[in-house]
Amino acid sequence: MEELPLGKLAQLGILKWMNTQPVAFIPGTAREPLLPLARFLPPLSPGSVTGWLRERAAPGCWVIDPLNASPALALEAARAGHRVVVVSNNPVLTFMLEVLASAPQPAEFQTAIAELGAARRGEERLELHMQALYQTTCGNCGEAVQAQAFLWRRSETVPYARIYHSPHCREEGERPLEPADLERLNLPGNASLHRARALSRVAGPQDDHYAAAEEAVAAYLDRPLYALSTLINKQEGLALQPAQRRLLVAMLISACDSASSLWPSPGGRARPRQLGVPAQFRENNVWLALEESIPTWCAQPDAVPLVHWPELPPPGGISLFAGRARGLLPLPEEVKPGVVLAAFPRPNQAFWALSTMWAGWLWGREASIPLHPMLGRRRFDWNWHANAMHTPLSALSRALEPGTPLVGLLSEVVPGFLSAVLAAADGSGFHLEGLAVREDEEQAQGLWTLSAGGAGVKEGRQEELFEGGLRDVLEARAEPARYVSLHAAGLAGLARAGALGGASGANPGDTLTRLQGLVGRAFSNRRLVRRFDGGSQEDERSLWWLADPPADLEEPLADRVEREVVRLLQRTPGIDRLGLEAAVCAIFPENLTPPADLVEAVLESYAEEMPNQPGHWRLLAQEAPAVRREDLAEVRGMLRETGARMGFDVSGETPLTWTPQAFGQVYFFYPMASSLVSRYILGNPPAPVRQCVMVFPGSRARLLSFKLRRDPRLADLLKGWHLLRFRLLRSLYARK
Repeated sequence: MEELPLGKLAQLGILKWMNTQPVAFIPGTAREPLLPLARFLPPLSPGSVTGWLRERAAPGCWVIDPLNASPALALEAARAGHRVVVVSNNPVLTFMLEVLASAPQPAEFQTAIAELGAARRGEERLELHMQALYQTTCGNCGEAVQAQAFLWRRSETVPYARIYHSPHCREEGERPLEPADLERLNLPGNASLHRARALSRVAGPQDDHYAAAEEAVAAYLDRPLYALSTLINKQEGLALQPAQRRLLVAMLISACDSASSLWPSPGGRARPRQLGVPAQFRENNVWLALEESIPTWCAQPDAVPLVHWPELPPPGGISLFAGRARGLLPLPEEVKPGVVLAAFPRPNQAFWALSTMWAGWLWGREASIPLHPMLGRRRFDWNWHANAMHTPLSALSRALEPGTPLVGLLSEVVPGFLSAVLAAADGSGFHLEGLAVREDEEQAQGLWTLSAGGAGVKEGRQEELFEGGLRDVLEARAEPARYVSLHAAGLAGLARAGALGGASGANPGDTLTRLQGLVGRAFSNRRLVRRFDGGSQEDERSLWWLADPPADLEEPLADRVEREVVRLLQRTPGIDRLGLEAAVCAIFPENLTPPADLVEAVLESYAEEMPNQPGHWRLLAQEAPAVRREDLAEVRGMLRETGARMGFDVSGETPLTWTPQAFGQVYFFYPMASSLVSRYILGNPPAPVRQCVMVFPGSRARLLSFKLRRDPRLADLLKGWHLLRFRLLRSLYARK
């Protein structure tokens, strides 16, 4: 098998529209960076930005991030030695990047929060006043403790439970409320007045979006709203150094997030996109939220030089432009971007509405006014999102040299999101060079280059190209695929052919509407593809396969990935996980990008993590080729001797055949050291499958089970086969 299967890809049409090598998915580390407000930001794996810049950008060149959807992107690009220009039209994200670039230390935050806690509210310290709001009593030892959260049901007027940890007796968890907990719901002053003041910092009754602001403020209960208002007012009245005030504001942003009612209970990682209160939710302790936010603001390894546009940064620095992309232009003569790098976000009504409120609360109503249109918007559909992404890209494209690459990183990928980004980039003059989707991690990575754009093609030709893309990718994978991968392959084929947008200059939202109909017709064509029964009946959650697959397909993708992972482990003992993942993705680029969980399953079956080198892998001793050859020789010997002992004539290698000397059934044994069963079950077995036996090491059992779960076609064909592990065969053989 070829290490880089470009020849076969070309035959199958995967490369028919490409002028360069296929685009390979560049994985990052498994962990996401620790960031404030992470639940609203597109997840980015550290290392993927650096990998793309190494592949597609000259060392130290200018990089433009037109979206600032996640501060992690610009920080990683700058640390890779590039000069980065960031366009940011969300004041909360702008502030986050400023603070994170300075890499503040925990001691600085501790000093700032101590200043705030020492402020007076009446006769008591502010810290004690805040803690009293969330005080409760341990049900075990009777000592006063801080509630970590109170639990509520939507539309009820009191909480139903509390969560606490007692430092006195170690009692912790969810417990029923006590009468004193309800008494503490009575706040100082007038709750309606506190709510009115919070609202007035965002919008006035005369503002067009006043009603929308009222709805946004309703996402906060009275107690956390009072706590936030008190803390914000106190920090404004303190005589602080600018650096200290900035750190307090940073912690208050995290507290504003923690204090909302958008935290479902029971927990889990909540990623709200709509400003809707869950049926059951947490009311988090606001003072604890301040303290617990410190690690997220202090997680940066080192400071990155940051200046504000039009000041230009040094190498490895950031210039931050607060505004929209068109306000950045024209670029100075000395700024010649080598690459545009964007983490495309999902549309998120909750985050933009909350950002509007937080900006008003922390910096005054004037700071929130530019975001008021987002506050009032009710629909953030894919057509709107396509146009929203098109606006900065099209503005920027007018200032870039033809051929400038655009690298797009997409997380939490669904078909509508992919369509919106592809339509936006295509409508902005960027030509798609390649798109890789890693379906199990819901990630996609795309490469575009700025070009003049074509005149488009007729709609009938679009359908032909899209359906051809579906067929090509299924033939290339030689196994069923998820809807999102097929959807991406079809649209990528259209984009490469210059056929995505139809007529030149088409509105991205209109393009998206037309594409929705085209995609629906393609997946409804039962002469082209079929959906597997037994799973979800929703198109986007189903597995799909060719209605009439050709007979000369390669091995399924899963088997090819198994081969290559084992080869890499053999060639590079102690290979690090990121290097192995990158190598596998380079061997299987674009629509063949192997899922991370498949690579993980192969590693668990064949390899072990090195004891003194975490993250580095080597083959298990018993998986060495010489050892497995001995195993197979031993297995064949045991099968021959056992068959002869039972009165069969024994012949062959694979299959090894037991033929009865008088009457009875013939049995066919297939000894193997791998889980590459497709070569036998996709062909025509020499007998009914009930007479066929697959013989394999027990260490392959979980890997084989994993493959059968992801490929129902193989699972159906394997029904009736007998599966015999080496260990059981040895046990049977020993019973002489």
